[in-house]
Amino acid sequence: MYCGIAIAVPDTTFWKPPVYTRLDSLFVAAATGEPRFQLLRDSSEKALLTMDTVGLQYLLDHRLTKQTPRQRHYVEMFFMMAADSGRNSKPRMLLSRALASSPDTLRSQLLYIGSQMRDSAFRREAIPYLHSDSESVRRMAVRTLGSYPNPENLPLLWDGLEKTRGLELQQRLWALDQQGPLAEWKRLIPLLQDSLFFNRQKVRDMLSKTADSALAKP
Repeated sequence: MYCGIAIAVPDTTFWKPPVYTRLDSLFVAAATGEPRFQLLRDSSEKALLTMDTVGLQYLLDHRLTKQTPRQRHYVEMFFMMAADSGRNSKPRMLLSRALASSPDTLRSQLLYIGSQMRDSAFRREAIPYLHSDSESVRRMAVRTLGSYPNPENLPLLWDGLEKTRGLELQQRLWALDQQGPLAEWKRLIPLLQDSLFFNRQKVRDMLSKTADSALAKP
């Protein structure tokens, strides 16, 4: 007796294999963490940096979503390398343009990249997003001000502090702490009653630092 087994063959009529460009290949190689590919990684990274605006725009267009954690971190690191501590303004200009045209789901990521970029001029790009409707966008805008201390940041960070709660307050306190000694430190005292322990602890640390700074003065 003969028994036949029917094997279903997937219909590939409308399936097209992914097409990888040279930029895709360079990015995947540059972002790899495999030690044995060190030479390939270094040469790929050098090629991407040489492309300057083309490489940066490619990352913004194709590598902000659906990436591994390592690849996302590499995008952040690449912008920092390309910015060269602010000596190259193109990464900042491209990020600013992307911020204006991106949805909130991407804006928080773009602001985070900018906060890590070590280009202090980027702080100005973050200011319009301090009053965004998205909490995550507001938090990353505040993070940017914390990353680039400036006297002009203080009124922006103090504004509405008493009404801020949760993780947003945590980010605001961190950013204020990065600005140096706070002349308006008394505004922190009511926040010792915040409902979250980590916020209360941060306020205590900031007040203690203020007291130590005052005692250290001759």
